Parts: sequence; structure tokens; C-alpha cells
Amino acid sequence: MSRSARLLVALASAFLLVGCATVPTSGPVERQTSQATGVNSGVHVDPLPPAEGASQLLVVEGFLHAMSVYQPDYAIARQYLTESASKNWHPESGVQIYADGFPPTDTGSNVVLSGVPVTGFVDATGSYRPVTGTTQTFNFNLIKDAGDQWRISSPPQGLLVSRYVFTTNFTAVNLYFTDPSGTSLVPDPRFFATGDQAMVAAVTQLLTGPSSWLAPAVRKLDTSGITIGGVVLDPAGLVDVALGGATDRLSADQRHTLLAELAYTMTDFDAVGSVRVTGAAQVWRDQVGQSVVRPESFAALSPEGAGSRVLFLVHDHKLKRLRDATDWDNFLTVDAGITKPEQIAVNTDLSQVAAVTDGGTTLELGQTASGKAARSIRTGAGLLRPAFARNGELWSPAPGGPGELQVFKGEQRLKVTVSGLPDARVRALALSADGTRVAFILRQGRTDVVGLARVERSDGAITVDGWRTVDLALNTSSSALFLDLGWLSPTELGVLVSSNGDTSVVRASQDGATANDIGPSEASALEQLAVAPAAGSPAVALGSSGSVYRFDGDFNWNLAITSVDAVAYSG
Repeated sequence: MSRSARLLVALASAFLLVGCATVPTSGPVERQTSQATGVNSGVHVDPLPPAEGASQLLVVEGFLHAMSVYQPDYAIARQYLTESASKNWHPESGVQIYADGFPPTDTGSNVVLSGVPVTGFVDATGSYRPVTGTTQTFNFNLIKDAGDQWRISSPPQGLLVSRYVFTTNFTAVNLYFTDPSGTSLVPDPRFFATGDQAMVAAVTQLLTGPSSWLAPAVRKLDTSGITIGGVVLDPAGLVDVALGGATDRLSADQRHTLLAELAYTMTDFDAVGSVRVTGAAQVWRDQVGQSVVRPESFAALSPEGAGSRVLFLVHDHKLKRLRDATDWDNFLTVDAGITKPEQIAVNTDLSQVAAVTDGGTTLELGQTASGKAARSIRTGAGLLRPAFARNGELWSPAPGGPGELQVFKGEQRLKVTVSGLPDARVRALALSADGTRVAFILRQGRTDVVGLARVERSDGAITVDGWRTVDLALNTSSSALFLDLGWLSPTELGVLVSSNGDTSVVRASQDGATANDIGPSEASALEQLAVAPAAGSPAVALGSSGSVYRFDGDFNWNLAITSVDAVAYSG
């Protein structure tokens, strides 16, 4: 087979099963492993240089494929460019993601991607943001070089890949940073191309620091001057991270924090089960002296929260809790001094219950072991389901808007400042387990939107800002209503959606990079969702008839309980 024919075959395969590209474009070390890493596992077709005499269309197709497969400095992709274009092309600057089904077109004088919907962008640090309502035409402007070969003179500024390439082959990795109180790790989602450079990129970005959006809500270690000497994964799943440079400037507490951040970050790669870190040739150890660490070594910092999550419900106007997670027919009545609770929240240690009562006009707080009547802490019209934070705060939203949010801690009502959120009615609120992010469903006119905001704390005060919309457009119709939401994992939301009379749950990443329908396929008229980002806590959905359906797998929701008025997980 000729070289030109081989290229045609490779390209034909590539547009069905394509690899992917990433930023940064190089790393100081190579990973050694016989096992693939990454969340996704696309089939890679190695790119070939441009064939002799290739047409303009074939050159553009070859370039698109070469951009989709990581190579150091994208050396093969650069061969499709003019000398000047190659010098000025910066693939490390970011990745534009466009909708599938838009192949390049030969206009006779040029090759273009015309009217392509751009759906997302990954910046140079690996952070994703959705792009909506934007179409773009990419004109590659081919000219002939000194060898009479067609070459591209106008490449995109960075990388350009289809949605299929992105979702199939980019590796989703959470970097972890410590919250300001030092009691929880906070995930910071990033995307790196599948390949040997991905782990180095993750360590590099962890040392660089949190994304600009998350930075005000977490604590950044001073890692300036620290270098990466090696990142090596063995076949057993142990990754050795060798750090150099200014590691001796870190205190013992700072080393412990960075070790925890690395343990959670690196084990987010599928192939990694444990981590060993050395700094200046000294092995770092956890607080019990172990050199090989895992997330369990730092369980108290888990972004899912400590302890188990217990399902509570309201049945026959009484508060009850699931006695045994393996027996969904066994509920225990809980006395928190609350009369006829309607919407409920329970704190992490199960000692406090907050409930909306009196037709949505009163928020009461009760103690489960006191035997005393609950006390009223807020009154108003249409109060929404409250939520407890990990640190004991009680969050109480109201429908009038995000500015009506009230937060209590102990006997104190905290000062709450809401900045930059839409002026819209609130349908639901869900606080992340680490307490640094809060998700809202807001109604703007006749349209529901899901969005995320940061939570920043100071003495006696809370600021909620940094609003970002979570794009669900690819999985919901424009007329869909969003009824409820909660955190399925530290970075994934479950959103209860109603469309054309049917209700289902969409699992969506907090940055909007991915979203998919998980059912149920038969239950309808669902109204409420209860989820918890912890193992052994299956999502449940409550219908208008009082039936509770338990999530046992995608599109596998089984009837678990009947005659229920409200459901919630503790924590």
C-alpha cells in the first residue's frame, strides 16, 4: 500500500475513532506504564505527515486528525502548516470544541469549516467552560510552498477538535485543593489528553494552583520554585512523584497538605491506586508514617464528607430514618420536636433537623436527642427545602431570589452577600459536601437555568458569587423545566427534569462539559430528588403520589417506598 493510500485509510478511521490533543504540549518527564490511564479510552490512530501531492481537502483533514492525537509540540501537525504559520501556531493556548457532523468543505479555491457551532473551550490550564449560541467559520487559507505542496497558512489559534474527539478521548481529572479552614479537599475539574503527558500535566497544574474561578474559595500553598523530577507509574498502580527545587521551604503541615492533594489528584486516574512522593530525595510520609498513600490515608479531608449518609423521610406527618441501608422496609421514627414537617434537612452527625412547616411559612430547627419542641428560626412565604453545610451552617433559600438566602450557625444568623447572580426566582438549592460551591435552579421568565456559585467565608459572613451557568442544552429541550437538584458526586449534579409531561434525572458535570440522561424510563410525575455524594447512598426520586424510586443503575429506578411526603439524605 502506498504512503498516500495509508494516509487515506488512517484518516477514514480517524473520523470514526479519533484520538485527542491536550495542553500543555510537553512535559519534563515521561510516564512508564504498560497500562492506559484516563477516564476515557478512545482508539488512537497515529497521525501521518502530509502525503506528496495531497489535495487541499486532504491536507486539512490530515491537520484536523494530527491535532486530535497528542504528540510532543504537535510536530506532525505542524508539517501541514506553512513555515510562517507553524512558527506562530500555539497549540498549548487552548482547545476549541465544535459540534459533530461538520466536516471540512472544499470550496474550489479553499477549504473551510463553515458555520460550525462551538460548544466549549478548554484553556491552557485544562479548565473547561461551555460555549452556547456561537457559530464560527474556520478558513484554513491554503497556499503552495516552495515544493509545490499545499500547506495551511491560517490555522486556529490553538487546537480544534470535535465534540466526539473531546468526550471520547480527553481525560477528566479532578485536581484537589484545601478549603480555607483546612478541613476539606475541594475538587477542581480539568481535562488533559489521554497520553503519557497527562499525569505530568496534572501535577504541573496542581503546583500552579486552582483555577481562577475556584481560587477565592480555597487555600493555595506557596509552591513557587518546586519542580517536577519524575512521574512514574508502575504496573501495580503505584505512581511515584518526585519533586525537586524549593521543597525544603514547605513546613511539615504544608507537606502533609500537598501529600493529601496529590493522593486525591493522582488516584483520579483510573490506573492509579496509590501514590508515593519524594521531595529533595526524602520520602514524604502521612501522619501514621506510611510512605505509600491513598485517599483513605486522609479520610477526614474527603470532599464527600466524613461518615455515612442516612436517608430520612416524612411519612404520615412523622419524621423517620432508614435504620439499615440494606433493608429499605425498616424505618425508625425520629423525634425532633417538629410538628408536621414538609421539607427537611438533617446535619452530618444526625443531631439536628431543620424543617419547613405550616404550609411553607416557617423554618424550624429541632434537636433529635433533646426531647424539646423545635424552635422557629425563620418565617416567610413559600420557604424552600433547607440544607446543612459540613461546618454546621444551615442554609435557607426562599423563592423570591438568591438575595433572600439566609444562613444560620448555632444561635447566629450570618451576614450573607449575594453578588452577580441573576435576578430570578429560586426553585431549589444544593450545597456541595465541601461547602465551597452551591448550585441553584433559577427561573428567568419562563425558562429554568441551573448554575453554580462560589462560597467564600469570613468571620460571621458569607459571600456567594462567581455565577456560572451549567449548560444542559445538549440533553434537554428549550422548554424543559428543572424541578430539583443535588450533588451525585463532588463534581457532578443530578438534575430532575420535566419535559413534555415526562420526568427524568440528568447527570451533569459541574462545568457543563458532560451531561447524560440516567432515567427513570417509566416513572412519571416525579417532584423531588434526594442524593448524596457518598458510596452506598443511592439517589432517590419522589413522585407526586408519594412513591419513592431508588436508583440502581442507569434507567434502572426501582420502587422502594410508598406514602412518602418528603425525602432527604443527612449531611
